[in-house]
Amino acid sequence: MGKQFFTAHEVIQQVHGLHSLSTLNKWANFIQKECDYTFQYEYIPFVSHGRKGQTKHHRKTRVFSIEEIQKLQGVAHLIPKIGRDKALRQLFDVHEKIDLMKHHELIDFITEIFNEKLKERDKVINALVRQYHDIDKRIIDLSRRVTQIEKTSAPDSDNTSSGWFRRKR
Repeated sequence: MGKQFFTAHEVIQQVHGLHSLSTLNKWANFIQKECDYTFQYEYIPFVSHGRKGQTKHHRKTRVFSIEEIQKLQGVAHLIPKIGRDKALRQLFDVHEKIDLMKHHELIDFITEIFNEKLKERDKVINALVRQYHDIDKRIIDLSRRVTQIEKTSAPDSDNTSSGWFRRKR
């Protein structure tokens, strides 16, 4: 089974110091907007009651992973010390993490990204090399076929004066 996700109601029950859906939504919106962080969304079924009876719908709902819930708990502990915005940034902002990294960690981080880019580039180069070899083989095959065709049609080209349309000289 993949990652387990929890709804906002379940998060409120698990995070001490987080008391309302409104607060959780404000935190999550801040995290998405200010920290360039993306949460997972799922389409969760719900039933509405109208004049025509019950209707089943699906609502796009933000869900939270266990790691995110742990970070939110950390935010709840940090808020009294450093304030909401700083706490949210410290735990969710990717750029903030880079600022807080030591030089060797930053170099490792950059090296990892660089290596990923190199792997992608190598895949592209290998694909181009394979295409080149395929085209090269085709050219060699075509040149052989042209040579064969020239050889087989060469005897006919010497007898231009033969046949029913023979030209008078």
